[in-house]
Amino acid sequence: MAIADRRPVLCCLGTDHDPRERFITSPAPDRSRARGALVIAALTLAIQNGVVMAFAVLYLPLVAEFQASRAEVATVQSAVLLLLGFGGPIVGWAFDRLGPRRLFQGAAVMAALALAWASLVHSLPALVLIYGVLGGLALCALGSQTQMVIAALWYPLSRGRAIAVADLGTGLGAFCFIPVGQALVTAVGWRGALLAWAVLLLAVVVPLNAWQRLPEHAAPTALAAPSGAAGSVRAAVRSPAFWWLAVMHFGGSCAFPIMNTHMVAYAIGHGIGPERAAAALGSVSLVSLAGRLATGWLSDRIGRALTLTLAYGSAALGIGCVTLLALTGQSLWLAIYVVLYGLSQGSTGIIGSARAADVFAGPSFGAIYGWLVLSVGPSQAFGAWIGGRIFDVTGSYLPAFAFAVIALAAGVAAIWRVRGSEAREPR
Repeated sequence: MAIADRRPVLCCLGTDHDPRERFITSPAPDRSRARGALVIAALTLAIQNGVVMAFAVLYLPLVAEFQASRAEVATVQSAVLLLLGFGGPIVGWAFDRLGPRRLFQGAAVMAALALAWASLVHSLPALVLIYGVLGGLALCALGSQTQMVIAALWYPLSRGRAIAVADLGTGLGAFCFIPVGQALVTAVGWRGALLAWAVLLLAVVVPLNAWQRLPEHAAPTALAAPSGAAGSVRAAVRSPAFWWLAVMHFGGSCAFPIMNTHMVAYAIGHGIGPERAAAALGSVSLVSLAGRLATGWLSDRIGRALTLTLAYGSAALGIGCVTLLALTGQSLWLAIYVVLYGLSQGSTGIIGSARAADVFAGPSFGAIYGWLVLSVGPSQAFGAWIGGRIFDVTGSYLPAFAFAVIALAAGVAAIWRVRGSEAREPR
């Protein structure tokens, strides 16, 4: 699917890039460079998310290696997830000052060194510090926050579709790296798997991002950045749109981990075999590839808020179907869940980043978006935890699933409250 800008991009005059200064038009970005930037972003995101998600196959070997509880070993991945959120402001600041090429190459080298070093440790606290903290911060710089910013800036009038194409890497990484990681762990152990990921980062991500660039005039379009909101982080944080977008991110980032973390255990508890339950979770990632493209395309056509409403509505219907598994015992409901829920997977990031770019695109967008997604890591960790806590208290996952639907509803309500024009692709 070709993505091309059909209207001119605007650039600021003046060395301080004050958005209140007058604008002039500049030619649309070179299409081949724009497509190249999008491909690099998708491949980088595939490797980054693949490494993050592949921790699932390291989990039990680490429990056996360190003779620790599952909760203790899970702190390694919890540290990574928290850094993916808490590292947002630092990464956004570095993105605006270093640019994508230097930031991504440096982060890939740092992540590779952290993984290689982690393969040598012999204590769990050291693994948390090296893999979880150092590796998590480096992987944060390579993640969806920065890659979606690149897509949004290269395609200001097709942001939804461009971000969706870049975000395909998220689904592809999870779909490919988990089975490959399992094969590596079986063949060479968890230490060898970490070394393999380190080599992949150095051999692919570092040279690939030597070609990554931002458009020459990365600035807001005529339809974006009302009232100088794009001017600085301080101005953005003072705007209601910033906080409504933060609420939307929190709702989605809380709801989806409830399902992703606990769905397999729920299905097994209701008579589905472990292999089939795991296959269902993997199929969600596969279905999400089509869902991500559809979400991006629709958001450019019918608007961000309506698209998110449809996506979250599909997720809620899917959750309703999977609850019928408990009531009927029919595995057909699990298959319907995979389709409906899978189509919505990834919609929070796509819509959230596109809408943020509509309102805040400008020379400080990387830093603004970094602060905006600050809550993502904690909300993901909270979602995974609250699902388990509700089960421990009630003995059932159904109240947890109801909580997920409420969180989705809060996200929908928040996106409709965001004010500011949307950059739309001409029909």
